[in-house]
This record gives sequence, C-alpha cells and structure tokens, in this order.
Amino acid sequence: MDLLRKGCQGRRVAELQEILKKQGYLIQPDGIFGQQTYLAVCQIQQKNGLTADGIVGKDTWNVIDGTGRKKPVTAATETPNVQITPPHYTATAQTLDVEEAAVRAVCEIESGGRTGFQKDGRPIILFEGHIFWRELKKRGVDPERYQAQYDDVLFPKWDKSKYKGGAAEYDRLNRAATINEEAALASASWGMFQIMGFNHKLCGYDTVREYVEAIKADSNNHLLSFAHFLKNSGIDRPLRNLDWAAFAERYNGPGYKQNQYDMKLQTAYLKYQKQLS
Repeated sequence: MDLLRKGCQGRRVAELQEILKKQGYLIQPDGIFGQQTYLAVCQIQQKNGLTADGIVGKDTWNVIDGTGRKKPVTAATETPNVQITPPHYTATAQTLDVEEAAVRAVCEIESGGRTGFQKDGRPIILFEGHIFWRELKKRGVDPERYQAQYDDVLFPKWDKSKYKGGAAEYDRLNRAATINEEAALASASWGMFQIMGFNHKLCGYDTVREYVEAIKADSNNHLLSFAHFLKNSGIDRPLRNLDWAAFAERYNGPGYKQNQYDMKLQTAYLKYQKQLS
C-alpha cells in the first residue's frame, strides 16, 4: 500500500478525505493532502496509540477505515485533551477563510476563558428543560405525562431557577435520560462554546451521540464543531468581514449589546492581531 502524506494528491487522498469528512472533520475532499488533512490524521493516530506523524500507512488506514480501530475516533477518554493546540487555530482560520486573530478572539470571548471541561474531566454542560420538552415532542413522547415527576428537568417554558450549575447539571441530564436519552443529550449545551446538542448536524455529526462523544474527547473537537457550526449557519461571513456587531447578534442573539459582546470581540481581536503580526 502506498503511503499518503502531506503534499500527496490524487484519488486515494480524496478517498481518505471522504472518510475523514464522514467522521466529522472539517475537510473538503479535493484530493490534496493539505494542513487540515494532516491535522485530522495526526489526531486520529494520537487517539489510537500510533505515532502522530500524519503519514497514512497500513496501520493508520486500518484505524481510519475501522478495520483495526482500537477505540472509536470520537470516544471519550479518561484524560481528555483540554487545550486547543495552536495548529488547529491556524487550520480553522484557513478553512473558514478568516484571520487567525479573529478565530482566537472568538474562542476567548465565547468560551469565557474556559477550557470547556470541568475539573473531573467531563465537558461543561447546561441542561435546558424547556428544550427537553420540545425534543420529546419531536420524538413522539408526550412531555405532560412526565412533567409532575420530572418538573426539575422538564417544563414548557425557559426557567432560569432550574439551573444547578457545574457537576449538578449532569444529575439533571441523567434524570432526563431515564425518559429518553437521545432527547436529553440534544437538550444540553456542550463544551467550550456551549452549542446545543440538537445542533449536531450543523456541527458536522450525523447523530447527537457522535457529537457528544467528540466533545468528551478533545478540546480540538470543540473548535472543529464550532467551525462547522459557523460555516453551516453562515455566521462565518460577518467573522470574515470583522463585523463584530453582526457576528455577536447572529451568535449571541439581540441581547449582545447589553453584554457588549461586540466590543469584547473587537478588543480581543486587536490583541491577537498584534501578537500574531
């Protein structure tokens, strides 16, 4: 089997990229083994105990196509990577066709400086009972049947008083999962960027379980999912134009002015622009 590495081109590279894209990586199957493909391969190799050199030989092919995988690419680990690595900022900027300073600014402000993980290694979440109400209905489950017994996690309208915060949000999630696990996972916001589970397809994952497992495993997956979400939602355009007000309104909603998200984003952008210049 021919080795594939950075700089290779052709049908075999395109086949590799198609597989990687299906696994959630933000890659266009253009048949050119570039930076995004290299980073995806290195990440898969690292997760499966292989030398992370970005070279696709027999062992790496077996892992990528599933015939020799030791564990799923998106599986949670006991010690997840909780820091985004610098090359992923660069690759994300190239993929979205935006400045790296803009990517770093958004990461800083929208994450609130968090890594996306709790001290116990689980992703930060916030469970939304009113979304759970809606998600159950979408799956043909009558929420009113369960409301009395589960009024702390199931209600028709948003209620801030139900939040518990921190690890206690997992207690709420687990209670909801006893009714319907898939609906429960879809009703929580996940990780560094707190994107709701029901947005899994916009984040590049076919199922909410795949999305959640990716978020559990690696902060780079948080950034990857975020990039998918921006691109698939069209929110990359104001970011590309450095239109901070438009970006903040699209991502944070009309209340962004109250929290001055646009000004915070601009300030962070100028800081990173100076650092990277």
